[in-house]
Amino acid sequence: MSSDPLFASNEINMRTSVLAAITVLWGATLLAQQPVRDGNALLLDDGSAKLRNELEALHARWFQAFDSGDGAAMDAMEVDNLVLVMPDGSVWKKSGRRAGKQPKRGVVSKRSLNGVTVRQFGDTAILTGILRTTTATKTENGGTTVVFVRRGNTWRIASVHWSPGKGNK
Repeated sequence: MSSDPLFASNEINMRTSVLAAITVLWGATLLAQQPVRDGNALLLDDGSAKLRNELEALHARWFQAFDSGDGAAMDAMEVDNLVLVMPDGSVWKKSGRRAGKQPKRGVVSKRSLNGVTVRQFGDTAILTGILRTTTATKTENGGTTVVFVRRGNTWRIASVHWSPGKGNK
């Protein structure tokens, strides 16, 4: 510090200004790292929302093909070594093409995903959420985790896990 009182005062003011600027920048950096929320809903950036919508639509088409017995459509949306973990804990492994072998379901179900989160890791994306399945006689909610892998420009379902929900009626 200088012995000149005017210079010392200016040096203190400059240090105070620099510290204030660093504090503001640090706070802005922390805020930029936090997810943006609107109430309880997480607001995703356009890329994340686009991916989530794309994967939810693929999931819906996959179940439509399952219900209608369209094995060829299912094959186009799945990897060849698909693995499913059923709500009862049993494991089903795809052993061949479904085309021409997939039976049509007698009970048509309406399904919707809620509380969906999608996380992407390169050519893999993981969707988690609550799957609500409604038929004429019952409604069930259960957790689901769907693993998608990208082959070229196409997402395919690689694995699905369903867990039973409490209070299904």
